[in-house]
Amino acid sequence: MRYAQDKRYMHSCRDNFLCACLHDGRLHKRDIGANINFFMNVPVTPEGGLTFEDGLSAPGKYVELVAECNVMVLISNCPQLNNPCNGWNPTPAEVLVWN
Repeated sequence: MRYAQDKRYMHSCRDNFLCACLHDGRLHKRDIGANINFFMNVPVTPEGGLTFEDGLSAPGKYVELVAECNVMVLISNCPQLNNPCNGWNPTPAEVLVWN
């Protein structure tokens, strides 16, 4: 469903990162590590395949990260326009940064 030719194209989160970095000019493709998606639920089937299931996040749940050195964090909002996850109703995320 998500990758069919007749579906609306939308940049992936990595595409968004690359567009932002190229626009800024300080970072390039080689500077971006693998992205982490905390809100997707893609379990592995017993046969070794992947399935896209409803997310496991819920209101009030959170992820806390600690940076041990200076980092640049890229955040991309990539709601799935072609996937019924979240009942076609993606919700906002809140980001808090402490120094």
